[in-house]
Amino acid sequence: MKQLFPILCLLFCLNSMSGFSQCLNTSPYGTATISTCSSGTITNCNWATEYSSLTFNTVGTYTFNSSIGTDYLTLTSAANVVVASGNAPLVATIPSTGNYRLHVNVNSSCANDNVCRITTYACGTATTSGGCISASAYGSATITACSPGTITTCNWGGEYSELTIGTTGAFTFYSSITTDYLTLTDASNNVLYAGTTPLAANITTIGNYRLHVSANSACATDNTCRTTSYSCLNVPCSGTPNAGTTSVSSATICGSQNVNFSLVGSTIALGLTYQWQSSPNNSTWTSLPTYTNSTMTQLVSSSSYYRCIVSCGTFSANSVSALVTVGGSPTGGNAIASSTTSCAGNSINFSLVGNSPWSGMTYQWQSSPDNFTWTSIFGANGSTTTQMVNTSTYYRCILSCGSNTIASTSVYVDAAVPVSYANIPYYQTFDNVWQNGCATRNVPDNLHWRSSPLTGNNSWRQQNDGVSAGWMSAAIGNVTPHSGTGCANFHSTQATTNSKGDLDVLVNFNQNAKYAISFYYINPSGSDFLNVLLSSDAGISFSVKGYYATQSTWTKKTIYYNAVNTPSCVIKFKGNADNGSTDLGIDSLSISVVCLNPSITATTSSDTLCPGQTATLTATGATNYTWSPIGATTNTVVVSPTVNTNYVLTGSNDGLCFPTTNVTILVTPCTISVEELNKNIAHIYPNPLKDKLYIDFLAEFENYTIEITNALGETLIKKGLIDKSSSIDLQHLSAGIYFYRLSGNSLILKTGKLIKE
Repeated sequence: MKQLFPILCLLFCLNSMSGFSQCLNTSPYGTATISTCSSGTITNCNWATEYSSLTFNTVGTYTFNSSIGTDYLTLTSAANVVVASGNAPLVATIPSTGNYRLHVNVNSSCANDNVCRITTYACGTATTSGGCISASAYGSATITACSPGTITTCNWGGEYSELTIGTTGAFTFYSSITTDYLTLTDASNNVLYAGTTPLAANITTIGNYRLHVSANSACATDNTCRTTSYSCLNVPCSGTPNAGTTSVSSATICGSQNVNFSLVGSTIALGLTYQWQSSPNNSTWTSLPTYTNSTMTQLVSSSSYYRCIVSCGTFSANSVSALVTVGGSPTGGNAIASSTTSCAGNSINFSLVGNSPWSGMTYQWQSSPDNFTWTSIFGANGSTTTQMVNTSTYYRCILSCGSNTIASTSVYVDAAVPVSYANIPYYQTFDNVWQNGCATRNVPDNLHWRSSPLTGNNSWRQQNDGVSAGWMSAAIGNVTPHSGTGCANFHSTQATTNSKGDLDVLVNFNQNAKYAISFYYINPSGSDFLNVLLSSDAGISFSVKGYYATQSTWTKKTIYYNAVNTPSCVIKFKGNADNGSTDLGIDSLSISVVCLNPSITATTSSDTLCPGQTATLTATGATNYTWSPIGATTNTVVVSPTVNTNYVLTGSNDGLCFPTTNVTILVTPCTISVEELNKNIAHIYPNPLKDKLYIDFLAEFENYTIEITNALGETLIKKGLIDKSSSIDLQHLSAGIYFYRLSGNSLILKTGKLIKE
């Protein structure tokens, strides 16, 4: 059964190894197992802020899509290491088999909703050279003879049909919508032919194919029924064919890149053969022996010309060649902003116009307070970026193609109402008259708060001031403050069902500490609810920290958050409306430090042991410790693991903060056996034993000590040996495996494993 609400979660930080933006969700829903290059549905009802678990038993390039075309998708490993992210459809290369996660959000700001959308996967890229790869399968046809037929009477834009073609010939594919863009691929989504309907294709090999339908050459989708069909004219080629013009997916690339080549305007007929060639100067040509189809994908590492020889028997023609340039100086273009005015730290979208759209280009967005001193923005490494603008700032993008780098022109965003991050402790009673934050009285103060939307029924206001937001029936459904004269009110009574409103406070968590976010909450009735989200990266990404449904009376809610010097945090109170009979409200917000986290360390005297050897673990930085899995509570502990073991140290000074760290000891086979490190010292027997262990020294006797420990490294017996032949009574020990260590003169002379029956 579908989980109704997101669960409480830990905040995921940006992966330092990834240049992608990311939205990492915490609620799982939906699964898919992909064993071949195929397509399919992940789930028919993904909510934003949910992720689906994917198991890939094959590698390659895949496209992930959502039925809501504006969704933002993030693909991660099972450990939430980002592989790729971006607006749907998302193209990503699966580098190795294993488990992955597809995270779904409303937009790149990681907004969420409870609206069902269909998520899908497809083998191949969404857009390739002259082609659009669809993600959803619908319709099929089996073609065993050169004849016309219908594939389906209701293809939607963004779907493909499976074709089983059992005969060769010159085929033409049609859509009843004459502006449609058709792409014919093989079963692995390699593009063979693409263009507007009707699409001509020369089928030279029987087998499985796919016909992809898009609303236009931009790969647009729609839910409009159209009829797709095919016809065949088995006309053999004759005379000199028309080779057409060579078309390339990118005329300029940065470094070695795969480039797709095809022919435009070439003859379609039976009996044609193809031979692709390359040239450094458009004069001296070399045949590429394995590329003998009408299309080609070639790894281009140096600037070269490409053409195709199209032959019909003894007659041949050359296609018009195309130059692919490697490197070159790119054009930076102009940086543009979705708005040049930021209201109280709004998120602004930045993009480029007039820049070189070359394959392999790298991007780095920068910000500047004065259009002179520039700072790179962490994670802003795409051709677009979304940033929360708190103060008036210039933005630009650095474009790099190999060693050639150029900056775009900058764009200035004016923060009409600048906001800053509140220092801790911070308190807000909501009692004072609210301030103007780019709208009339829409924030508790204009120093640390922002709201969205600014007006309307789904905007936040002080409980008695809905008229400033244009609330419909401003006095109906309002809450009464918990204390004082004011509280924050979300007008879910009048707001459209499932519409949302945000009230954000910016805070400075600049200590390594545990923080408490406390507030009073009320929501007397209905299906409306409040989500509390937190961002540690200035509002780029959020994770859900709390969910609160109905609450008949004012009740204190507390969220604990561990932060390590994260000064740019945003706490978002997100209301979700039900158009019911009562509003929801919050009051008396308090943000304070619960305790400071001690900086603890864990070290080991040896990180690699032979079986039976021991190591000393040492803890520093706190006053109280707990070692797991052994349960020891001292700052040092001697261990003798039998397998690779990760020891987790938890430290505390005050019993309130409990940071952890860990140290791992590897246990490896040694060239000297476990049973005996030095055969010339003593004979220790029997092994296995029942009651007594005997020690007979084989050389001159000195003062020796034998120590017996269990698998946790705990010392059970430690005895000094005074005779050349000694015995130890072990009948009180339980059956199991134990370890001994014989030492003398500050040296470990012999170690081994004992089996007690």
